[in-house]
Amino acid sequence: MKLYRKYIKRGVAESLSNIPFHSKAPIKRISMLNKKIIPESDMHVAVHFVDSKKDMPNYSELHKHNKDEINLILSDTGNLKYEVQLEDEVYTVSSQSTVFIPKHVRHRARAISGKGIFVCIILSSKYKSS
Repeated sequence: MKLYRKYIKRGVAESLSNIPFHSKAPIKRISMLNKKIIPESDMHVAVHFVDSKKDMPNYSELHKHNKDEINLILSDTGNLKYEVQLEDEVYTVSSQSTVFIPKHVRHRARAISGKGIFVCIILSSKYKSS
């Protein structure tokens, strides 16, 4: 019997609009880790496949969590750009970058150009948005 097989799972595709404070956008979102996928997990991880050549609406509202969040902006060509807002400050962030968002900091992000991968990691599977 393989004891650790239960810790190897496939990601689950879900619409960005299913996520609080987010709306529909032409982004493929895969939930890779949360309590539904692996009950013993205490993290949330989602991968977003982004091609901003498509019509990209404003799909993220300003919100905050009660846990820290990490965003990874990645592209094999180095050309993915995001607009990231942390409280009242707005930044243009290019791949390859990491954005650390401390708990209780209001934030939002949206792709503005390029193609690549946006990874969202929240350091708890029991986080709350507000």
